[in-house]
Amino acid sequence: MKAFNYKNMIIGLSILGIVLIFSLLYPLYGPEDFNKVMYLYDKKGNLIGVPPIPPSSHYLLGSDRNGADILLMMIYGAKFTLLSAFGVTFIRVLIGGALGIIFSLWLKRLLPILKDFLLVFNLVPPIIITLVLMLPVSTTYIEDSVYSILFYQIIILIIMGVPSVLIMTSEIIDEMKGKSFIQSSYLMGGNHLHVLKTHLKPFLTSYGFLMAIQQLLNTLVLIMYLGAFQVYLGGVSREEVRGLPILNSISKEWAGLIGQNYREFFMSPWVVLIPLTCYFLLIIIINMIKKEIEASLDINSLGMTFKRRKKKKKKQNDAVSKNNIAIKSDFTFQKMSNN
Repeated sequence: MKAFNYKNMIIGLSILGIVLIFSLLYPLYGPEDFNKVMYLYDKKGNLIGVPPIPPSSHYLLGSDRNGADILLMMIYGAKFTLLSAFGVTFIRVLIGGALGIIFSLWLKRLLPILKDFLLVFNLVPPIIITLVLMLPVSTTYIEDSVYSILFYQIIILIIMGVPSVLIMTSEIIDEMKGKSFIQSSYLMGGNHLHVLKTHLKPFLTSYGFLMAIQQLLNTLVLIMYLGAFQVYLGGVSREEVRGLPILNSISKEWAGLIGQNYREFFMSPWVVLIPLTCYFLLIIIINMIKKEIEASLDINSLGMTFKRRKKKKKKQNDAVSKNNIAIKSDFTFQKMSNN
């Protein structure tokens, strides 16, 4: 893969990397209370605003009901959103892909039983299973347990995606094993490990990139659903949302900010629209990377890209058309000669 063929991926990952760096370094420059202000005064001491404060020179993105700066909360919470989503995706593909390879090559007899067992993950919406497993530890404040709760939640998110990666990997391998060059390798004495390293590895790598991007999008959507149900990554804060009987996200991750503030849409729209817009931009960036990889990676089992296949098919159609024209011309000429 050449780097200049993946401009969208480089730009997108660079933007996310910069945001992540600012978020990781937040404790070095950002206030712990996110510049919380309950009453905003001008230079003359006149009261000019109370939370939630709209975007202005005092708060570039405004403040929430508790008087906290939305921009600072977005920067602080970015690391929880990005690292959780990318970490869950990486481990899903790693574990699911490895299990798919093992069951497809060495434990093939157990694969149908495993697929029947994993059928529940296709029939029941993932958000329902995730909510049942996460609610007991995600709706009450636990002292000094942000990372322990986050670790448990990440494990649940990983488990929810491993079955789909496993099944997809096994289907790819089953399809590839039907190809003549792989069957020839087996007939010549090659074992499963040889076929995996020599023939299957390039295709699994190509498909693996696409599976990872798809799993990343699925993870982000699932995290957003959790935020809508007030299940936040890292758990809830002891501090309540002033004036509303709802839970407050302790990690300030983006889906949590959306979930705890969606009631503000008509009264203080900036409080929910800003994190919602950032979350949508994150999904758009990931989707752009996915489309770019689909368009340029060699994901065809015949060893050619879709673009090359289209060009080849077009050339074949042009050749057939020329042959038909030549036959028709010869026939017409012959008919005229007989007359």
